[in-house]
Order: sequence, then C-alpha cells, then structure tokens
Amino acid sequence: MSSPLVEIAKQKKQEWINCRQNSRLERENWKNKVKELYAQIKQWLMPLEQDNLLRWQEENKQNTTEGIEVGDYLTVIFFNGQTIQFDPVGLEVVGAYGRVDMRLGLHKVMIVMPKKNGNWLFAERYNREEPTLYDFNQENFEQLVTEFIESFS
Repeated sequence: MSSPLVEIAKQKKQEWINCRQNSRLERENWKNKVKELYAQIKQWLMPLEQDNLLRWQEENKQNTTEGIEVGDYLTVIFFNGQTIQFDPVGLEVVGAYGRVDMRLGLHKVMIVMPKKNGNWLFAERYNREEPTLYDFNQENFEQLVTEFIESFS
C-alpha cells in the first residue's frame, strides 16, 4: 500500500508531464500559425519579388541558455536595403492568443490573433488607449507597405 505522500507526488508528476505536453503542442500550433501568416505575406509580395524589388531572409532563433526555440523571424529586404521585419513576439500575450510585430522602418504594427484558431488582425497603438484594430487582409497590408515604400528617399 502506498503512502499519501507517494500518491500525491505521483499525481503531481503526471500533472506536470501533461502540462509540458500540452505546452509543447500549443507551441507547435503557434509555430504553424506563424508559418501560415508568413506564407500569406509572401504570396501578397510575390509580384515585387518576381521583379527583383525585394528578397526574403528567414531565421529561426533559439534561446541558447534554455535551448528553447523562440520562433521564426522573417525579414523583407528591399532593393535599397530598407526592411520590413516580422518578429513572433509570442504565444498567450496580454489580450490575445499570439502576436507578431511588423516593423516597417521605424513604424511598428502588431499583427494579433485574438483567439486560438481565430483570424489575424492588425493592431496599432497611437497613445495609451486601447489599440486600434483592423482586418489583416491584402488591401490593408498593401496600404501599409505602399506607405513605407513611399517614404524611401
């Protein structure tokens, strides 16, 4: 017969194993969502790539101290060296399931997924108030990129 101490320790060990497994599955789901996002962005920018106006640089980063994969980074490099950088900030961020930051030079726009398996949204913060949300779609994306390209000197 087992003691209550052994039973509690076994139960906690199993909860810990289950939690780690669920966490690993969530991180994989998140990585897949980010890859799908990048594929969509590349599709929208493909005409520029085909005309040699930009190129892609992808990088997978890891936390070297813990060996944890941080995520996939995408950089769009234009003909003049200007860049748009996509930084997967993380999973389960405040107010959303996940977030990817899009940096167009000095301008930063957040791309958020409010709910797991939901749709992506753009979010911009203009002050300390709640961010302004709008649809993540080709029209809005191209408008942001157009404004960025127009700023090239």
